[in-house]
Amino acid sequence: MDETQRKLAKLFMPHAMGKMEAIQANKTRFSHYTSAYAATQIIKHEEVWLRNAQAMNDFSEVRHGEICLAQSWNDPNVGGRLRNLLNSLDDDLSKRFQEVFDSHSNHRKFQSFLLSVSEHDDLSSGENYHGRLSMWRAYGGDTNVALVFNNTPFMSEDGGLQAVSSPVLYTDPNGFKEPFVELIQGLENEMPLLESLGAEEVFKYLYWAFHMASLSVKHPGFSEEKEWRVVYSPSLYGRSPLMKEEVENIAGVPQKIIKLPLKPNVQSGFEGFAISEVLEEIIIGPTETPGLIKEALALLLEERGVPNASDRIRISDIPLRR
Repeated sequence: MDETQRKLAKLFMPHAMGKMEAIQANKTRFSHYTSAYAATQIIKHEEVWLRNAQAMNDFSEVRHGEICLAQSWNDPNVGGRLRNLLNSLDDDLSKRFQEVFDSHSNHRKFQSFLLSVSEHDDLSSGENYHGRLSMWRAYGGDTNVALVFNNTPFMSEDGGLQAVSSPVLYTDPNGFKEPFVELIQGLENEMPLLESLGAEEVFKYLYWAFHMASLSVKHPGFSEEKEWRVVYSPSLYGRSPLMKEEVENIAGVPQKIIKLPLKPNVQSGFEGFAISEVLEEIIIGPTETPGLIKEALALLLEERGVPNASDRIRISDIPLRR
């Protein structure tokens, strides 16, 4: 991303870019809470799965983002300012924007694929050792683990995957108006830049910002999750040759999933994110068989060239009753 692209990204997605800069400055890590079985599959096959937005714990999450956007857009004191700005660039730009965005609603809901991770507290925190209680309760069933990654794959600007990381914004429709107004104020302050870009480029950047917001806004009651989402929307932004689309049976439900590689692809020149380089440690959550799980995961890591594999695996002693 060159300086111009970075400036435009900050302009159209100020919340997300601010969070990204903080993550990079603080070298914040990410954890993926999942089952022990899923963890073995991730390590063994060197890939993570992105699942359809319909498979989220609460499908209304996508609807929540769209409600927040709609209420801000339709507010004459909020969205009205944005519509006036767009129409100053082209007479019917706001109308065309709304028509296109609304027409793609089903693509966002049914053809977007997501991977969820959480910000992982720093090395000095209790959470770093024990894991996060709410996440142990919510994910992984009776044999849950947390895979702790450095932030390299999530902050990567490699466009070959066609996937983008986005921080979740925890708010309700009224609270959403604040970052929406922040977006508008930023655009109003850069009108000469927008005019030089032209109406169609502004349309594309704003559409991308709205698309990501619709998939990355969540009820404020979930804020302790500190979630980020890796978003892949091939029907809108094209398919990546690096992403495999396959049908898997998950909890008895056959479904198309997207497999994001955690290894290089020599043919394409994709350097990848090798397990040995991005997976820093594993925390085994509350379970009756932590020793067996640790032994199995250590063996799989050793087979993939991870040095001192056993030392990278900890057993959480958090007393959670099932």
